[in-house]
Amino acid sequence: MLREPGRCLLGRDDITDRLGEIGCPAFVVHGTEDGAIDMELARTMAAGLSGCAGVVPIAGAAHAANLTHPDLVNPPLLAFLRGLPG
Repeated sequence: MLREPGRCLLGRDDITDRLGEIGCPAFVVHGTEDGAIDMELARTMAAGLSGCAGVVPIAGAAHAANLTHPDLVNPPLLAFLRGLPG
């Protein structure tokens, strides 16, 4: 039952070297207690995205910061969205 989700996660392509091809506005939200993905990888992703406004660290949050800490995620998300043109 978990074979396909596991295969999807473990077998996906690494696109780190192609991040610069993504030109749309972005920012990275990352929990400081994320045990699956290190904060340094979040910084690397943000640096590789040409339209990235930076990393928003969410103190105390793990991998799904938007679900566990919406009070910390939503304000910077709304500010980002409101700052987009048009």
